[in-house]
Amino acid sequence: MTQRWATLAEIGAARDRFEGELRWRRPVLHGIGFPSVDLAYPRSPEDICFLRVNGAGNVLPAAVLATVVGWHGGTGSVRVTQEQLGTAIALLAPAEACTDVPHPNLAVWREVYGWSWGDDGEDLVAVFDADPDEPTDDPYVRTLREVAASGRQDVPKGEVRCWPQDGGGELRAAWEARWPQLPPIFRSLPVEPERWVRFHSLPGSKRYADTAEEYATILHRHDTVLAELGATDLVVITVEVLGTPTPGRRQPVLAELLPEAECWSVFSWPDLEPELCFGHAYASRVDWRPGRLDDLLRRVADDEVDHVIIAPPDLSWLYAPYDGGADVLLPTREGRDELRERHPDWLSVHPSGR
Repeated sequence: MTQRWATLAEIGAARDRFEGELRWRRPVLHGIGFPSVDLAYPRSPEDICFLRVNGAGNVLPAAVLATVVGWHGGTGSVRVTQEQLGTAIALLAPAEACTDVPHPNLAVWREVYGWSWGDDGEDLVAVFDADPDEPTDDPYVRTLREVAASGRQDVPKGEVRCWPQDGGGELRAAWEARWPQLPPIFRSLPVEPERWVRFHSLPGSKRYADTAEEYATILHRHDTVLAELGATDLVVITVEVLGTPTPGRRQPVLAELLPEAECWSVFSWPDLEPELCFGHAYASRVDWRPGRLDDLLRRVADDEVDHVIIAPPDLSWLYAPYDGGADVLLPTREGRDELRERHPDWLSVHPSGR
């Protein structure tokens, strides 16, 4: 007969049975995540993208997972294979019969189990923390503590929460005044028909360049529009996506092109679920002239870099290049119309302007 734990008392009894065989220190925090081994650039051992973090009130899932992986300790981390996760799901599934409490761990485990898992180095990591005040050398435990302390787990889906940084106060204030409740990533910016226009990078809306002449066309169009916007002193905003609220190492290409960039905001990354990722917004001040940003814009055109926004310090307009063109948000409809009418051949033929 299939097991069913239909009451809180039955769930408590199941927890006691699992814990009785573990001989462990019950964790105050625990969670699962994927280490960032598949990124195109080196990361530190601390890098892990958590999929779920839990406080002391979610002991049964921790006890089930510890049983499956053979974890009998206190604070530390252990790899979890897809097969082991499947076993843990089966052992925890009887808890669903109790409708008095939600079962978020089980839901996340099932989703992750259905993903495509790599052959090497892409197992999950289960992290257990018996005493968050106790020093640890385990990098995954340290990151678990940071993510738990940030409150990232509790940010509702679709909501963006920010963690202000020490630097960039002036830019942060300008952003909050002009674009409240929006993260600094171009595809999250509002497409306001009266103030927005999209220019394509190549004739015929071709997306990527194949020749030197086509690269020259892309850069010419970017520089032309920036000049017409009155670009001089500019802010270049770039974004790193990490699994921790603490700013870490940057992409080598951005560190090379914009070495003086300063992190001015950390925000809950809105595009992933259930991954608990953070966007780290960096700002670089640039004394602009035609050609000054060509290296960066070419990388964007080749889809090597994304989430770039170029703007004046007061953010009165935003220029967001992407692989295929650029979106422009202007202060007024009149300014949008004037810019749009200068380059009718660069516009999309789609009715939406995209």
